[in-house]
Amino acid sequence: MPDFVIKAREKKEYEQFTCRIETELLDQVRKLVLENNLPSVNEFINDCIRFSVGNLKIMKETEEWIQKMEFFGSRIILKEGHLN
Repeated sequence: MPDFVIKAREKKEYEQFTCRIETELLDQVRKLVLENNLPSVNEFINDCIRFSVGNLKIMKETEEWIQKMEFFGSRIILKEGHLN
């Protein structure tokens, strides 16, 4: 059995946030973390979010992205104007 070694990590600021994740998706995430010996599910999800946010500009260049933003933008305007 390997030794249990605690490594010092850089302190990061975290905020507890609750969200719902599809059961099947969470099972896949847990499996990936275990199979690849990743530090934690939490760290993996944070890395995935960082990657998604960092690469969002690719989506902005597509016609589909523009259409979605126009749709959501109109809903936001309606909601702010209390017409929704």
